[in-house]
Order: sequence, then structure tokens, then C-alpha cells
Amino acid sequence: MRRTHRRPIRRGVAAIELAFVTMLLVIPLMIGIWEVGRLVQVQQIVSNSAREGARLSAQAFTISTSGTTTQIKAMSGTTSVHAAVYDYLYASGLTNLQPGDVTVSFAFTTPRTTDYVPISSDPSGTSWPAGTLPTDPCFGEKGQIFTVTVTIPWNKVRWINMGLVNPTTVTFTVTWQMLTDERFQVNDQLPTW
Repeated sequence: MRRTHRRPIRRGVAAIELAFVTMLLVIPLMIGIWEVGRLVQVQQIVSNSAREGARLSAQAFTISTSGTTTQIKAMSGTTSVHAAVYDYLYASGLTNLQPGDVTVSFAFTTPRTTDYVPISSDPSGTSWPAGTLPTDPCFGEKGQIFTVTVTIPWNKVRWINMGLVNPTTVTFTVTWQMLTDERFQVNDQLPTW
């Protein structure tokens, strides 16, 4: 009599092994890719917002349709670098941020080469002698180098909280140059013919 060894039935074992591999390897890998992708997206949005703030800063002044000039300030005023950066972040989809969550720092890295004496259309009355670093873009001179740094908290913009990618903040710094024209005073005493 011949004995035959029966192999045990292994139906469904491959499906169970695939489920374990998927649970333990593939799903965490996909979540990690998703979190890193979100971090890259937020970093790009923050860098673009810093550039937007630097573009506004480089002008030093805006002119309304009525011809009045408005000084561009770093943190306050009707036209500020902070407001421009926050508006860009909000429009780009980072709607969980409040204005107080966004940190914007503006700083000149090169000093003024000429004295800044306020003209009659300058409501601040602030003067900046040569060799000083002004605090607001409106006091810069053509060619002066400055930086704009934008920082936002990561926990306000993340999609999931798995802890795989866990920076505390997302920061970007832009170095830019003042593009404003040299200031001049219009002589309204010129004769008309």
C-alpha cells in the first residue's frame, strides 16, 4: 500500500499575505508620500508669497488713480507687506491661517548711500541719514538690497497628523533690490503760457 502525502490546502493565503504587506508597508508609504507632497506644496506657496511681498516692497510707493501716493510699510498702513503676503497665502488655499499666524519680517541688508529728507508729500516726516538701515520699504533708495522672510506654522496647514513629516514652521527668505525711482519734488511755481 502506497501512502500519499496530501498537501494542506492553501487557498486564500496569498490574499492574506498581500493584505499584511499592504497594511504594513504600502499604506504608510503612501501616507508619507502624501505628507511630503503637502510640505513641498506649502513650501512653494510660502516662497511665492515672500516674492509677492518683495515685489510690493521694491516699489516703495503706490499711486492711486487720483494721483496720491501711498507709502508701502512693512507691517502697518493701508498698503503693507504683511497684508500682501497674507492675502497671497489665503488666495492660494491656506485658509486656516489667521493674520496673526503669519510672521513677515522686512529688513534692509545694505545701508542708504544718500540722506533721506522727507518732501512735502511724505506724511511721516521721518528722515534717514546715509549709512542707516530704514525700517520700512518706503524709506529705501534705488538699488538698496533688502530681505523679506515669511514664516507660517506647519500645524495650521497640514492635512493629516501622522507625525511622519513634522517640522514646526515653514519659512522662506527672499533677497530683493529696491526698484523705486529717485524722488523728486515737482516745482508748481513754473510759469505757464
